[in-house]
Amino acid sequence: MDPYTPFCGTPPIPTELLTRWTFDPVLIAGLLVALGAGLAWAPDRRRFATAWALVAFLFVSPLCAASMALFSARVAQHILLTLVAAPLLAAALPKTRVSPVGAAAAFAGLFWMWHAPGPYQATLESDLVYWSMHISLFAAATLMFATMRAAPEKAVLAAALTGAQLTVFAALLTLSPSPWHGWHALTTVPYGLSALADQQLAGALMWVAGGGLFMAMIAHLTWRFLRETSAGHR
Repeated sequence: MDPYTPFCGTPPIPTELLTRWTFDPVLIAGLLVALGAGLAWAPDRRRFATAWALVAFLFVSPLCAASMALFSARVAQHILLTLVAAPLLAAALPKTRVSPVGAAAAFAGLFWMWHAPGPYQATLESDLVYWSMHISLFAAATLMFATMRAAPEKAVLAAALTGAQLTVFAALLTLSPSPWHGWHALTTVPYGLSALADQQLAGALMWVAGGGLFMAMIAHLTWRFLRETSAGHR
């Protein structure tokens, strides 16, 4: 039996990275079908198209292959998927009355689960598990951001809790004395990084990018809540 090859391929070396685009026909077909359905249904087509273009980039571009070699690239992919593409998509869709705090808790649980050593390794051994991770993270993040649009008073708490849990996770990654994921024990070497240094870079990315995004979001949500409260008392 031939050994399993992960969806994004084998870990690339730096000299071949820019040539590693992923034009899997099933992936391309799925992206196009979802794009067509979304454009026909979403209230805000422009934002939907922008979000979906970013999603396509994350899985078609060399970033997909880079995530096989570098845990920091996988974290960058997930930051862009859940903290950039997801809120864009949420802004393009109808509002929902699901609790923002409940949605944030669901996202947190999935985020921690999928980045734990066992589930993370499983995504590298099965296409089904790989796509289960990305679809569930993207769906949970999109739902979380959609709920924040509908309930600004609870959205501030949900955003604060999400920012806090991402900061804790980033701190654990950055300050850990040993790497979490055996897959990357050797894949980082061609990039001049040890597995631990790559993990620390991943933690720093999550700390700065994730924390910065949620600080800005908390400020915006607080301003919106105060503005709406003030308007309601006039």
